[in-house]
Amino acid sequence: MKKTILAMAVPALLAAGSASASINLYDAEGVKVDASGAAEVQYIQYISNTSDATGTGNQDGQWRLDDGDFSVNTEVAVSEDLAAIGHFAFKFEDSTTENDELYVGFKGSDWGQVTFGRQLMLMDDAGITKDYELAVNSFGAEYTEADQVAKYVYDNGSLYAGLAFNDASDGASADDEREVYEGRLGYRFADVDARVYYQKSEENGGSDLERDEYNFEIEYAGIENVGIAASYGRTSEDNGTTDTDTDYISLAADYTMGKTTYAIGFDNKDVEGDNDDVNGYYANVSYALHSNAKVYAEIGDSDDDQQDWGYVAGMEVKF
Repeated sequence: MKKTILAMAVPALLAAGSASASINLYDAEGVKVDASGAAEVQYIQYISNTSDATGTGNQDGQWRLDDGDFSVNTEVAVSEDLAAIGHFAFKFEDSTTENDELYVGFKGSDWGQVTFGRQLMLMDDAGITKDYELAVNSFGAEYTEADQVAKYVYDNGSLYAGLAFNDASDGASADDEREVYEGRLGYRFADVDARVYYQKSEENGGSDLERDEYNFEIEYAGIENVGIAASYGRTSEDNGTTDTDTDYISLAADYTMGKTTYAIGFDNKDVEGDNDDVNGYYANVSYALHSNAKVYAEIGDSDDDQQDWGYVAGMEVKF
């Protein structure tokens, strides 16, 4: 083999017109290399008091470079049932480029996958909302990525599970001073997918902050072209002097007709001690230009006195 991976990658990238979600760059002698990426740009009017590029709300509509990603996956066959894996990825946001994933590990045909390094936590997958940006009152975990993560995932098609741990150390960043433990357990049967996520985090950088979070989720796909989902979650935060619980409920549904998908959702957030809970609503429509490209539009609102309605229109292209 005299061709380098880079030499083979150029024509493969130029040929990226298939329906595949990734491009195979190299596959020989037990070594497989795939690349994938995405670009997404939006025009958005934020709901007041939601997080945006400046950390403030009440802004006029603006262009937003929502997401840009590029990742490379490597799989090296060690034996018939075992492979060594490596992965790195970059995200492009707010005029910066950041290496947000860099890990290695092992993958088995029967027992699952274990990885070590900078990667997404299990809680990054939590949530059943069908929004693009405007489900502002839905459950969201505090920590969804870290640098010192050990993670194990298993999936046999019906039963799936995972465990992850972010180790605290005397590192330079705030993430290096945090211990995070989490787990996921789910089961698929007939047209139902039910699962639960749990995460516990402890700050070790001078604060006494502890958080416990969980989210129960269920999705149903037994009606043709229709998806229905619901979840209930809670976060409990203890800063050493006060303990605050927040409950979350989400309901969502979508309907696909040809290349067009319509979705609606409702979210409720109830903070312990507040007189009123907060409701949020959103609706969107998306159109698949191709299996790798889509356009969409969404509106959302909240009955919080400090929040107003918002909208977003965007386009995503991926390979």
